[in-house]
Amino acid sequence: MHSDLDPLMEKYGIDALLTNGSAFENPNIYWLTGFRSSDNIIYLKNKGEEPLVASAFLAIERVKKESFIKTTHDLTEVYRQILKENKRIRDNPDRAYDDLLKKQFSGKVLGVPDEFPASLLVMLQKMGYEIKVVRDLVLEARATKSTKEIEIIKKAGKATTDAIAHIVEIVKDCDIGANKVLMHKGEPYTVGKAKSTLDHFLLDRGAESAEDVILAVGEKAFDWHYLGVADDKFKSEVPIILDVFPRLKQERYIADVTRAFVKGTVPKRVREMFDAVQDAANTTVDALTDGAIIDDVNMACFKTLQKHGFDSRRLNPDAKDGMTHGLGHGIGLDVHELPSTYSREDLFAEGNVMAIEPGVYLEGIGGIRIENDYEVTKGKANRLTTGIDDVLFV
Repeated sequence: MHSDLDPLMEKYGIDALLTNGSAFENPNIYWLTGFRSSDNIIYLKNKGEEPLVASAFLAIERVKKESFIKTTHDLTEVYRQILKENKRIRDNPDRAYDDLLKKQFSGKVLGVPDEFPASLLVMLQKMGYEIKVVRDLVLEARATKSTKEIEIIKKAGKATTDAIAHIVEIVKDCDIGANKVLMHKGEPYTVGKAKSTLDHFLLDRGAESAEDVILAVGEKAFDWHYLGVADDKFKSEVPIILDVFPRLKQERYIADVTRAFVKGTVPKRVREMFDAVQDAANTTVDALTDGAIIDDVNMACFKTLQKHGFDSRRLNPDAKDGMTHGLGHGIGLDVHELPSTYSREDLFAEGNVMAIEPGVYLEGIGGIRIENDYEVTKGKANRLTTGIDDVLFV
């Protein structure tokens, strides 16, 4: 949360945090300012003080109205003078930063995140400023969500589960044709048609696919990040994995939900995969609580799968099937945020939001994955993605 910034600045040994960009290109800017715009702005926060935003012309007027940051630094006169000299503003950033930092920064060490442009970092060093790259500072602050952020992620989750349920209903209505191909309105139902339907469904609910949807039919889902190609045909009696992670267009937050489903007869081995993954999901969520060691939660999943006879790369680095990816990831303005399930000795904290996605993948069969988003609390984790069953036999 924003209240974590000052303690983190102390931890990283910086006197101020400096970054720039636009909300649409840099999620940190949106989180730090609440200013939803394509305009590039500069953010500066001195340790122990309220942050400020620097910009110019009409953009700074919109910052005053739309950002939750109350202090601004007007660069209009600096930019106007550059233009009077028939020069480009983007070619003279030193003049803007010189004006801002001489008037607003009195410390010694400026901290900048990874996305801060290298050209500006070098420029500031040549101007005499001591710069320290603090790669994870803002990401660590973002890892603990406010009540408002969690409600927004729930909204994104509702759009996501509704979209998946819509595809499942279409599959229910499909007939089974030759070679087990699913037929919808007399034509093969394909990955391309399903993705187009998803895109339109989500847009009607104020969301858009943040990246390409993962939609894999049958044995192709052995590669758990196989996106699917437009001509891939849906088939019966095989698992179909659908992984959807859209972004809300207005609020910018993301949900991440995966379901596997089977139309028609469910083979015995596939049913065993479903049983194992659902058991692993339940066991994992029981372990996911404030103060839990991340790897204890990991192991709750992997040991449960092992009990069902399925391997994992966590317990066996040479594993070629079973669960060959991590347990999940933090989620928020990005589809992958902190906490990382690979930071094994770290602790989960109240307010973390995690996408938990146990899965099993067998060559020649495909994969089963169940993914939902959870708020970490001091008690049982709060599921944010509801309204659709975990196991779908249609």
